[in-house]
Amino acid sequence: MRTSASPAQDGGNGTPRLPPVRLAPQDELAAAARVAPLLRAAREVARWAGDGCQVGAGDTLPAGQAETAAVDLELTPAELDAAWRVALETGMLRVASGQTAAGDQASLLADGSTDEVLAAWDRALGLMLGAEDLDGMATALYTVGGPVKMDALFEAYLGAAGALEEAPGEGEARTGGRSGLERAEDHAAELSGALEALADLGVVELGTDDSAGGLTVTLSRLGVWGVHRRLRAQGWHVPVLASAARGDAMSLLATLANCDIEDGEAEIAAWLAVRDPAQAAAQLIDAARQGSPGLRGAGFAVLDRIGIDAVPAARAALADPVVRAHAAVWLHEHGEEAELGPRDRAWLLVDLGAGLLEEADPADVVIELLPDLAPSAQAELVSGLWEVNHPAVTGLLTALSDHHPDPEVARAARKAAFKARSPTRQPRGQRPGSPAGS
Repeated sequence: MRTSASPAQDGGNGTPRLPPVRLAPQDELAAAARVAPLLRAAREVARWAGDGCQVGAGDTLPAGQAETAAVDLELTPAELDAAWRVALETGMLRVASGQTAAGDQASLLADGSTDEVLAAWDRALGLMLGAEDLDGMATALYTVGGPVKMDALFEAYLGAAGALEEAPGEGEARTGGRSGLERAEDHAAELSGALEALADLGVVELGTDDSAGGLTVTLSRLGVWGVHRRLRAQGWHVPVLASAARGDAMSLLATLANCDIEDGEAEIAAWLAVRDPAQAAAQLIDAARQGSPGLRGAGFAVLDRIGIDAVPAARAALADPVVRAHAAVWLHEHGEEAELGPRDRAWLLVDLGAGLLEEADPADVVIELLPDLAPSAQAELVSGLWEVNHPAVTGLLTALSDHHPDPEVARAARKAAFKARSPTRQPRGQRPGSPAGS
């Protein structure tokens, strides 16, 4: 089953990006893994098999022995099968020449280190997700970040499995004449069994939530950690809350782009707490210089938390054409003198608009960008934006021409966009590669 989450794209480079999560301490995660029912069942299966137990094809227990083991260990056949596979996968049990033997990790749960226990649990997670093809579901639960109604999860699973898509009578020759409803019930039973196995491994928590509408499933803290590792290994952008203090300024700004206000303030406070204010200001401005327009605005917003100690770094930034306008506005807002001419203001308008377009719908951006100007004044301002030597000016003008509700402003933006696209374009009084006012 492949249910698909819809992650955002990170900075336009095609890297999947998911919301930030808060990871539990590893010793707490290892403690949870040690008592996971499935790992404990795997240990008991390994002890039951011991040395010299004969196995069948594919290193599986023969039917007769499996029945005996299930009775002795008080496991259902499905639970025994999962525990057997996990015992082999984690090294609690090994098979050589058709016979079992104690594995190197036979005493893992009692004696293994935190890293060893988590590594074994992670291998068990990969085994269970792969066996049931549940990677997509795990990613979807990670993306939601909270309880999901069981009914909605079943519907997604059935849709991905195709059980609800066949027309009546279609494919009956392949399915022995069984109805779509019967096949749907089979798929629902498969998902129920898979969720129970994941719950036994400590990956998900099954519960009830009146506000969510009944039965729910959510990733446990151990499950969040495991899925986070898998997604990161696959190249997803998976920021972690409370890790910003260990990263550079660019990492902080990237994390803030996915945080709500409360989490964002906590990340900023943690990052600033372990840095000299003047050095932090210089690092933030450097990250703003290298980042996208959206990150640039965020970088100067964080400077507000530093205050007067950031003034020297902001003043030095006036010499850099990429951050000059932001620095001048910031200095003005903090009672400092700084020249801010019309071209600086035009460049800043384009940069702010480009930052908004990174996250918001273009129709919303064009309304928010120039709220205090009459349409005629907006048209006059927009008509001259083609002269701003900013890499995002054409995109912003196109958004204005396509989405601005006033025809006069849209027409001015369309003409300006045409001029900005001209191969012979040379903004007046500016060097190529320099923003207005530099």
